[in-house]
This record gives sequence, C-alpha cells and structure tokens, in this order.
Amino acid sequence: MVTEYKNIPISQIVPNPEQPRETFDREKLKELAESILSNGLINSITVRKKGKQYEIVAGERRWKAHQIAKIKNISAKIKEYKSEGQVAVESLIENVQREDLNPFEKAKFMVRIKDIEGIKTYQELAKRIGMSYPAVKMSLKYLNVDEEVRKKVSEDTLGERQARVLGTISNKEEQRKVANISEGKSIRETEKIVTIYKKSTSEVKDALLDDKITTDQAERISKLKTETERKKAIQEHQSLAIVERGIERNVEQQKTAKENREFDKQLIQAGNWIASFRGSVSDTHKQIEKTIKILLVSTKFIPMMDEAQLKKLNNELEDFIETLERGEQLATQIQEKIE
Repeated sequence: MVTEYKNIPISQIVPNPEQPRETFDREKLKELAESILSNGLINSITVRKKGKQYEIVAGERRWKAHQIAKIKNISAKIKEYKSEGQVAVESLIENVQREDLNPFEKAKFMVRIKDIEGIKTYQELAKRIGMSYPAVKMSLKYLNVDEEVRKKVSEDTLGERQARVLGTISNKEEQRKVANISEGKSIRETEKIVTIYKKSTSEVKDALLDDKITTDQAERISKLKTETERKKAIQEHQSLAIVERGIERNVEQQKTAKENREFDKQLIQAGNWIASFRGSVSDTHKQIEKTIKILLVSTKFIPMMDEAQLKKLNNELEDFIETLERGEQLATQIQEKIE
C-alpha cells in the first residue's frame, strides 16, 4: 500500500459516497473551522486517487471545515488500496476512533464491511475491524431501531441505550408506540416496559400503549389466566384511573379557586396600602414644612446651645436627611419601572 503526503486544492477533493457518517453538526463544523484557522490542521485527511480527483477515505469533517474557513488547500495523506473492503475498514476505524459516528451509522457500516469482504461471522468481523465481539454484537442491535426512534435519540428525548432496547421489538409500529411511553424514563424503566410488553397478551399490550394502564398494572394483569379476566381487570383499572383523574382535576380546580381568592385578598391589601401611603405622603409634606419652619426659627438659638444639645440636634437632622434621601431613592426606582 503506497502512501505519500501532499497539499491538495480543496476543489480537487470529493467526498466518499459510501462515507459511514451520514450527519454533520453545522455548529461543530464552524468550531472546527475556527480551530483550524487559529491552530492549523493537526491531522492530515486520508484520500485516494480517483481519476483526476481525490476521494476522501477519512477526514470529511476536516475537509468541510476547510471549506467553511475558505482555506484553499488541505494537507492530505494519499494512499493506494487493494480493495474496496480496505477503504471501508479504514474509514470505519478512523470514524470510530474519533467518535464521529452515532451507533446507527456504525452498525450500518459494519454490515457493509461484512458484505464487501465476504466475512461469514461477526466474530470474524470483530477481528477484521479491531473491535471486541461483544462490542460488535452490541452495536448491531441498533440496526432494527426505527427511524422515528432514532430521531428521538438525536432530539435527546430518548437515550442511545434505550433505543437499543427498543430495537429488540421487531414490529416497527409497536416499537414507536413503546418509545413514546419510554420518553423521560430511565434505561431500567425502559427495559422493564419492553420486557413486560413482550410477555403481555394483545389486549394488555393495547391497553398499555393507549395509556389505559401502567407498566406495573400490565405486569399483574398479564398473569391472569383467561382473556375475560384480563379484559375485566383492564376495565376496572381504566375506570379507577378516570375517577383518579377526576379527583385530580377537582383538586386542581379547588386549588385554582383558592389561589384566585388569595390574589383578590392581596389586591385589596395593595389598595389599602396605596391609600394609606397617599395619606402618609400628604402628612409627610405637612410635617416637612413644619420641621423647616422650626429649623429656621431655631437657628438663632444655636449659639446658645451646649455641646450635648448641638450633638442631639445634629443627629436628628441626619435622621431627617436620611429619610428624605430614602424617599428620593424610592421615587427614582418607581420612575425607572414606569419608563
């Protein structure tokens, strides 16, 4: 396998149509572009010659980041490969090591390598791509995960491990329904839901998916021997649930009514406070006028006061000024809110 390093114009490079990575985060590409502009490219991309162009084997993210950064050339490692299998394996390993693939992309590409290389068992596949057999087996469980369930993973309403557990439900429509009731739950809770769902009879499954009964109720009802007993139990639980929801609504309504009464009470208190405040403001104006008149008259007695009397008067004046300043500050705060 011949290898050489070269700076290649971006325009001469094309992506690999069989690239294992299917999605690229635009924001993360921008971050990578900024990093390359600041620090340069740390690891060269890997390409192979394809006619007059070069096809990417590994490093499509770095290539895309160069395009965003408007850098014309990129450092590349040019390799020659004996087979398409070699290209696929190197591309997978590169992405796995960099953690660039989500579990669905990884599982899909593993199967492609197995088909290209004509590998018969997954033990052989594990050896070929340098992974442990349990890791390969675990990854392949994602293959049966429905597209809508995958979307929930990308939107962070479900975890990857939850998706893997849901993938053990072969019917895709049922898998989507179980995924809906698994949202917001832990991996343990999801495992329990899937286990009970698989063991349940059709009428219990339907009731569970329609949110007529809980997972624990489904587990208990499934143990009943006859269909008649199971249907009766579902109806009883559903009736009880309706009553419980009615009680909850009634409690909520009472709570709302109480909150409204409390709010009305607070409004009355606020009105009384405002009226009282207006009265006190009027009284304060009169008191200030009276105080100023007394001060003007008392100035002629200041020379006759001893030290103790002067100190007391000074303290009272400071308190008076402080009260006026507080009123001014409050007025400023109210004015700011009005504006």
